[in-house]
Amino acid sequence: MTIHKVDNKPFEGPHVLDDPPEYHQKLLDYGERPYWSPDGKRIAFIDNNYGDACEIDIATRKVTNLTKNLGEYHSFLRVLYLPNGDYILIGPKEFKDRNVSRHIESELWIMDKDAKTSPKPLGRRISEGCGVSTTTNLITYSVHGGNDPSIGSRQDFKCFVTEIVYGEHGPELGKEKLIYENKRGRAPEPQDFRHNDTEVIMAEYVGSPFRTPNNWNCVVKGVNIETGEVRTYIDEPLTHNEPEGIFPDGEHICLESSCDHENSYPPIDLWKLKLDGTGRRVRMTEMIHHVPWRASNSNVSPDGRWLAYMVNTYTSEAGFGMGLGLMNLEAWEKSEKAQKWEATNG
Repeated sequence: MTIHKVDNKPFEGPHVLDDPPEYHQKLLDYGERPYWSPDGKRIAFIDNNYGDACEIDIATRKVTNLTKNLGEYHSFLRVLYLPNGDYILIGPKEFKDRNVSRHIESELWIMDKDAKTSPKPLGRRISEGCGVSTTTNLITYSVHGGNDPSIGSRQDFKCFVTEIVYGEHGPELGKEKLIYENKRGRAPEPQDFRHNDTEVIMAEYVGSPFRTPNNWNCVVKGVNIETGEVRTYIDEPLTHNEPEGIFPDGEHICLESSCDHENSYPPIDLWKLKLDGTGRRVRMTEMIHHVPWRASNSNVSPDGRWLAYMVNTYTSEAGFGMGLGLMNLEAWEKSEKAQKWEATNG
């Protein structure tokens, strides 16, 4: 088994996007976790681990730091948009250490679309990221016992859907709806909505390549919000397959996958996965040919023409960014490479 030790050291050599693969281009040589604005004209991102939320204008490439001079909080890990343009942020109130600040004390925040007022905490600690509807104020996330002791232990998870409600006290979280509970040894992370917000697509981490090297993987599942019915879309043993960014058609999602190497971690490339249960996928990025670089944390533009993604290396901590790239999906879709689908029948 191949597991690469995390060191987060700068890569000594040229940046992979200085001479990018076909259909790719460099957006920035720094930054983490890009996310498209609802109008497709901007991309929000985090400047560095536990840093500020920023935004880049795609036409001009001008970068604006949204939170640098806005309030006392500057320790964010993720930034997303609501359909109305307001920002959802995720991170702790202060950085303590890389375990507590990411896995225990990270929480939800909201900031107005003009970034005029400082981010407001929404009063909910969550596990990792959240999914945001593209059409309504619904969001989805998971919580474990370390975030909320009423749930149990750090091995106990519950997944919720709720709404951002705007009232006399400003935006607040609405009533939570429980949609999924884990079994021990499984850690769910909701990622996206689809089918008119009736289904949540999520990753579910089974075991760990570090703690259970002979019994681990990451599975892509869907949960029907009303009925609780669960579907599995890809389930390969000893493979990390994590959904990262739904396509506008709702029928495909980006997939961080480690499928190139048997029982290996981390994932290296981004694939396009068909959400029909066949496990059909096709490679989009080509970092496999640019060792030790890898692509992750992707998001598809609202018109489906562009893919924004993050790059780092095999030894980088998950979420530690070393630059942002753009992929021309419109051009790639017309190529022979885009026709090389694989069926895993996971």
